[in-house]
Amino acid sequence: MGHDRIFLDHAASTPLAGCARDAVVAALETPGNPSSAHAEGRLAKGLLEDARGRVADVLGCRPREIVFTGSGTAAAQLGLRGAARARRAASSRIVISGVEHPCVHEAADDLVHEGFEVVRVAPATDGHVDADSFLDAVGDDAAIAALVLANHETGVVNPVSTVAAALRAQGIPLLCDACLGPGRLPVGIADVGADLVVFSGHKAGGPRGIGALYVRRRTRVLPLSNGGLQEERLVPGTENVAGAAGFAASLEFAIRHTAERAKRYEALLALLFAGLGDVQPWSRVGEGARTVPGMATLELPGVEGEAAMINLDLEGVAVSTGSACALGASTPGPSLQAMGWSPERVARTLRISIGEGNDETQMTRAGDVLSDIVRRLRSLARRESNPRPSP
Repeated sequence: MGHDRIFLDHAASTPLAGCARDAVVAALETPGNPSSAHAEGRLAKGLLEDARGRVADVLGCRPREIVFTGSGTAAAQLGLRGAARARRAASSRIVISGVEHPCVHEAADDLVHEGFEVVRVAPATDGHVDADSFLDAVGDDAAIAALVLANHETGVVNPVSTVAAALRAQGIPLLCDACLGPGRLPVGIADVGADLVVFSGHKAGGPRGIGALYVRRRTRVLPLSNGGLQEERLVPGTENVAGAAGFAASLEFAIRHTAERAKRYEALLALLFAGLGDVQPWSRVGEGARTVPGMATLELPGVEGEAAMINLDLEGVAVSTGSACALGASTPGPSLQAMGWSPERVARTLRISIGEGNDETQMTRAGDVLSDIVRRLRSLARRESNPRPSP
């Protein structure tokens, strides 16, 4: 890819931070298996536990409450399935929001086949999930509840800490997908408040193939498979030491620069918006709701989002039409449809997410390019809907 391309899809994946790259390279030079008793094994174990301690320190929890997984999806699956199965005797009800990541919806659907009942709480028209409505749906007898910190399609932020405090008083565990938070929103355990919190390395400047699940002490979770004693017996198999080291480095850096990044990302997004002033009408999904800094999903009447995305890519600008993990699904934009949007309206959306490496010059160019493409596609659509009569 050329160096003049503009990457505006940080919600799908972020560029690898320099500190993470250095940590990965250093860890890869250690040949030992963390489960081996010899010197090399002890060195690998030391690197792994150092990474765990650094993650715990920056999140404000105990090292043993951090479980490394192969991805954010794996962490979410472990948290939801593992906690639901552990609490089966107490309840067979699972409550999740309608704007969860697809992996949470799919895990919940699978649990239905095991005899669980799944209740989905619809969001408000602006995309956020009302705390009182969610708590009413949970009641006092749910096995587990799940509420995403920030939706992957819209960037709308939910009142997780309020819900978490209420559910903890009832003894009902809450799973929170916080993958979009690091470097943009406060994601310390005290800030989020949930009993199970999901993180993903590549969403915060870390390497791909590594994630983490925070498991509050005394929260019971059953493993999804057997085979080893690793990660508190919850994730059997040899640990990804290099991935954990890179994840720890990037998470530290992102969290410690949250306020600065959030302010800069919002300023860059505003600059891009300024370049769209002459292509009305357009609107921001979730207008009026709290959103992740630097992330916006736009509705562009008269324009197919996929066509706009392809044309932007050809012009050197990378954006998305929604959650990367939802691409190829038979039902596009599941969160937008949960908000009551029709498939036709969903098809008119484009997701832009800003991050490290973006600057003012790029935003000005991206705004100009997007404006030109919107005008061109609308003109083409008008000609197709009003063809000239044949002579």
